[in-house]
Amino acid sequence: MQPIAHLYPLLEDKRNIIVTMHQKPDGDAMGAALALFHFLKKIGHHVTVISPTNWAKFLNWMPGIKELIDFEAQTAKATLLLENADMLFCLDFNAMHRTKKMETLLLGIKCVKALIDHHEQPAEEHFDYGISNITKSSTCEMIYDFIVQSPFSDKLDLDMAACIYTGIMTDTGSFRFAITSAQTHRAVAHLKELGLNHSIIHENIYDNFLESRLRFIGNALLNRLDVLYEYNTAVMAVSKYDLQKYQIQTGDTEGLVNYLLTIEGIKLGALLIDRTEERKWSFRSKGDFDVNELARNHFEGGGHKNAAGGRSSDTLEESLKKFKEVIKLYEKQLA
Repeated sequence: MQPIAHLYPLLEDKRNIIVTMHQKPDGDAMGAALALFHFLKKIGHHVTVISPTNWAKFLNWMPGIKELIDFEAQTAKATLLLENADMLFCLDFNAMHRTKKMETLLLGIKCVKALIDHHEQPAEEHFDYGISNITKSSTCEMIYDFIVQSPFSDKLDLDMAACIYTGIMTDTGSFRFAITSAQTHRAVAHLKELGLNHSIIHENIYDNFLESRLRFIGNALLNRLDVLYEYNTAVMAVSKYDLQKYQIQTGDTEGLVNYLLTIEGIKLGALLIDRTEERKWSFRSKGDFDVNELARNHFEGGGHKNAAGGRSSDTLEESLKKFKEVIKLYEKQLA
């Protein structure tokens, strides 16, 4: 995988470019994809963003999102575009399996492939160019760097700024996570100097849900929370019944796991959700406890040191039981 800066000369000629991200894209994945979309279009390329799946409704305000293609909903169209692509940008994931049903197609197409990501252990062998930097707050911060360090840095505009800010804000927990650096704040300052209205973005992301979601969260905190004080751990298991009762949609469980770390003394928060096809884990931690290692070693997942995810084919009850057994192995680290 060659350095991402070596890709700039290839952008001097018009190309058919596809931008994609991981399944169920969050604010960072969507922000990075749309920011890059606007940038590449502005320098003369034909660009399409393809999401492996649908996405949360609270992202639908983002500039350019109406031009997105949902691979699961528009498979034939997306496949044809991918097969005719000159270049593919893969954003905010470290391995092709994170694109779900797109994986085989992405591995098989013959085009220039580039990676921009901030997760650990990237599958570099699948990419011609790329950068993977775990010290960066977000993929959106890396897209900002990609734009301002390019020969086309003057093309940065408010649409790109709004998309970039969305990813930085969401992946840093509104700038409270330790990964937030001075460089992160300098990037945001630059976006503000362009005229970015950050408060509108906060409202669109965090103040844009149905009443049913708030009641769902209340029920989860009241009836699904288990605090294991002997391991400084809180775990929440949400059933399929809960999702159906409160009509939970894509994105409605976003941020739920973060509530667990608000309990005094808790170092590890784990959220288990009973999805139709599998059980999904979200892990968050404070300090030095590495949930990336936990997820990779025991729950078929991975991510960052303090934020990771996993999966299980077992039932909700079996998955929860396994977690409570596994966590005993980390008693000293969580003390």
